[in-house]
Amino acid sequence: MSTDTSAETRRGGSSMLGDGAITVAERIVSQAAQFAIFIVAARVLGPAEFGVFALVSACAILLFRFSEFGWAPFIMAWSGDSRVPQQVLFIAITSGAAVSLLGILAAQLSGSFGVAADTVVLMELFAAWVVLATASSAQKGVMIWQRNMKASALCEIVGEVVGLIVAVAGLLRGHGVYSLAYGRIAYQSTHLALSFLVTRMPPRAGLRGPVLRDLWTFSAQIFASRMFTYVRLYLATFIVGGFLGAAAVGYFRAADRLVSAVAEVIAVPGQLLAWTRLRLARDEGPADAQQARLRVALRGFLSGLFALSAPVFLWLICMNDELIRGLLSAEWEPAGPLVAILALSRLVFMFGLLTEPTMSVSGHARVLPVFAGVVFAVSIALTFGAVHLGLHALAWSQVAIAVLVLVATFWLFRRYAGVTPAEILSDITGALVPLALGTGVLLALNLGTDGMGLPPLVEAVLYGLAALAVYILALWRLAPRLWAQLSSGFRKRVLS
Repeated sequence: MSTDTSAETRRGGSSMLGDGAITVAERIVSQAAQFAIFIVAARVLGPAEFGVFALVSACAILLFRFSEFGWAPFIMAWSGDSRVPQQVLFIAITSGAAVSLLGILAAQLSGSFGVAADTVVLMELFAAWVVLATASSAQKGVMIWQRNMKASALCEIVGEVVGLIVAVAGLLRGHGVYSLAYGRIAYQSTHLALSFLVTRMPPRAGLRGPVLRDLWTFSAQIFASRMFTYVRLYLATFIVGGFLGAAAVGYFRAADRLVSAVAEVIAVPGQLLAWTRLRLARDEGPADAQQARLRVALRGFLSGLFALSAPVFLWLICMNDELIRGLLSAEWEPAGPLVAILALSRLVFMFGLLTEPTMSVSGHARVLPVFAGVVFAVSIALTFGAVHLGLHALAWSQVAIAVLVLVATFWLFRRYAGVTPAEILSDITGALVPLALGTGVLLALNLGTDGMGLPPLVEAVLYGLAALAVYILALWRLAPRLWAQLSSGFRKRVLS
């Protein structure tokens, strides 16, 4: 019996590692494609026109999040047969269609209030995108529920490549901001078509009874929590547009886009794997040891997430000027300091990524709306207070919000998962000296080679690789326990 369990554990660890690798690869391709579009768009459009796109895109994303509700998390957490996921998929598509129609009507109505005709058309295109994005989100949930993360990642990769080709071709042929909407629609359409080929599960009407009530209760809790978060994330964009103008939005969104491109390579696969890993920890093994398994899984994930994300964000902080000068033109230089500040806020916020899967899997999803609501209220106050002091003050307010989220997250983990802040800090201590050594090398190279005349982007990449090599070597030599955990693909120690 023990041999079978050990063999199953090894297979589970190998599968987890493979799923993690392909998901990270998908995020890299996705962010590379989106970032390539951003670079071309920034050079073709300029700060003001790019700012208009950012505002319309932010509105569309909030519409999408509204229509997305909590359908996909319910599917991912479902433990029965395929009938209910198919029925939830039908509800998701219906929701997306309804919200898309409302978005198109709102876009047409906005023209009566003086909104430029070009902007109205852009709004209509993004509204049409919402139904495709909502269906794709639910389909992604179905693929993860089927434990088919590799196929899900491949669908994303192909979709991103198609979207990249369409968007860049449109920009180069003079279609302006419309090209970015065309790219989004092409990406989502491709992903949706491929996902149905993978799942082979058509939507089905007829969800009713206790399961429907469970869907509404669970999804409403997830939705409330997520909408607070999404509105908080895009609140700064709207406030900048309202107080500082479209060009300021362009600078802020350019900095945020650069930081997000890096952050999502870690954050998105990390959160998806957390859903899978924590659900397996909950369900596999005796019920009386469930809390202990969740506790071990959460601690391992938190320390691994920090060890993987910290060096990347420190690189952004240290090399922000070189990245902006190397990737964009001189007119975008005001975005450089914003990159450093926003990268710091994302680093602090990383632990908060596990709040939703941890609370949901452990049966405490009802806490999420209250948690998100408190964070949202404080975020509004800080953001409104800071915008009057300029873009830099607004960026620093995002750091203050991230610190607030960190403190609240630690409280939730202690209260509902039994993981204390002292344990979390103890788990990540091993990475601190390697991080200091890698950062020291990065700063020394950056200051010591000043005046050599290397292209800024070459400096950022070469110095970053050298610092990364020092960090990895130091982690291997000075933190063998953390290194073993990372290299083994986060195998579940409780089952070993």
